[in-house]
Amino acid sequence: LEDSNNSGGGEGTDTATIDLQKAALYVSSCRNFDGGFGSVPGAESHAGQIFCCVAALSIARSLHLLDSDLLSWWLAERQCDSGGLNGRPEKQADVCYSWWILSALSILGRTDWINSEKLASFILRCQDDEDGGIADRPNDMADVFHTFFGIAGLSLLGVLDEIGEEQGKTYRLIDPVFALPVDVVAHLGLQAQVVRDDTGDIRPWLANYDV
Repeated sequence: LEDSNNSGGGEGTDTATIDLQKAALYVSSCRNFDGGFGSVPGAESHAGQIFCCVAALSIARSLHLLDSDLLSWWLAERQCDSGGLNGRPEKQADVCYSWWILSALSILGRTDWINSEKLASFILRCQDDEDGGIADRPNDMADVFHTFFGIAGLSLLGVLDEIGEEQGKTYRLIDPVFALPVDVVAHLGLQAQVVRDDTGDIRPWLANYDV
């Protein structure tokens, strides 16, 4: 990674490599006693910020700075009675956290720490029967933001594959680190780091990542 100190380019341009270790240590400094991450040191843990921090540490090959089990426990506790996930304690479930939380748990190899069937059911109940879009929660208005994260969540759960088989279609898998189709990540040669699951395995489409 290079960062140009002179956006104009040309002769005399001074380029400096980003210090990934310092960047990773700053991200780590935003970690809280509950294992989660806030936007700055001392800020409340929030699922959206946790994805940003976990993915950043994954790209920087610095997942050793995490307490994976403690963080995964905090993330698993975000599942509500409805089956959906919330972003922090005492909040309502929202489809967008299907991505923010599942992506982090996928990187950490802990997706089996939540009830996948209940989450998939919650996401599907948020789909509008008429226009096909997905809302933040059942009976609300669908929008592009939640539709993307709902589909991404179904992909990470493996449910999109099941739906595709029933329809005779093939849907592309999403990468939990870069939020891009897995084939695009492979084509671009993007690299990251993941954690093995409780059985010591990793998902086949993440096999090219460091562990």
